[in-house]
Amino acid sequence: MTMIETHNLTKHFGDVVAVDSIDLEVERGTVHGLVGPNGSGKTTAMQLIIGLIQPTEGEAYVDGEPAGSMAAKERIGYSPQEVAMYDSMTGRRYLEYMGRAAGMSRSDATERTEELIEWLELTEAADRQTGTYSGGMQRRLSLAQAMIHDPDVLFLDEPTTGLDPTGRQRIMDTLEDLADEGLTVFVSSHVLSELEQYIEMVSILQDGRLVLTDSIAAVQEAYGGQAFAVQTGNDERVATILSETDLVHSAELTDDRVVVTTDEPDQFREQLQQMLVDEGISLRSLTEEGTLQEAFTDIVAGGGPAGEDTSEHAGEGETEEVRS
Repeated sequence: MTMIETHNLTKHFGDVVAVDSIDLEVERGTVHGLVGPNGSGKTTAMQLIIGLIQPTEGEAYVDGEPAGSMAAKERIGYSPQEVAMYDSMTGRRYLEYMGRAAGMSRSDATERTEELIEWLELTEAADRQTGTYSGGMQRRLSLAQAMIHDPDVLFLDEPTTGLDPTGRQRIMDTLEDLADEGLTVFVSSHVLSELEQYIEMVSILQDGRLVLTDSIAAVQEAYGGQAFAVQTGNDERVATILSETDLVHSAELTDDRVVVTTDEPDQFREQLQQMLVDEGISLRSLTEEGTLQEAFTDIVAGGGPAGEDTSEHAGEGETEEVRS
């Protein structure tokens, strides 16, 4: 069944078309990623679907209810890109307050608060004022407030922005758990190497237009080029060496692997093996895969799927790199 649906969804800010005629369907129980360059319309599109702003044209629905209606809002949990909360409140009091504001009884809000505090590893900080929280704790608390009333769908706008590697990994682990539980999650991010680890479907925005929606596996296979995930006894050293190798386009170090792209896969395998022997580094695994970063770059640079030329719609900076 469809959880999120839009028809000709459009938003103008003066002469600027921020979102341009988006038709989108997000199935219930999926984790759906929304990606695009800075200024492509990701946040605006999400706010239209949530009902925070009104469209210039078109319409959006959440579980069949019109965006912005009370029935739709009851189904939604939202964690914005810019975290804002009451700094003088403790984390526990803030969640209880947000639960009551969402219409929960006092006992239900208290019970749900304790569940989320434990699950998101905020127990030690629960009775501290939120103004003393680190960026990672604030992100987890923002996720908790989005989930306090047990919504049907979560909207998460750049959930790992500004976090250190440990904080980012905690958020990613939480999102993977939500995916396993079958909750519908609609998430935007520019950190594509993270996003591809837990999303099932992806939509790509370019200059406010939806240029592609497909499964992550299909996008990676069709547009991702030749890529490898390498795990070794010293990934940091391997990433540094490979990034200086002529055969390699990119070597990106993530939390547990090095993602490498190349046009010469056979030569790369041979060179990698020799390099590891020379450096005395063990190889733990080597797997082939497409990457969302490469797919995104190919699609944006090529004007959309199947080589479709959309340049007449594109403004300056259309090939701006999405950081990974």
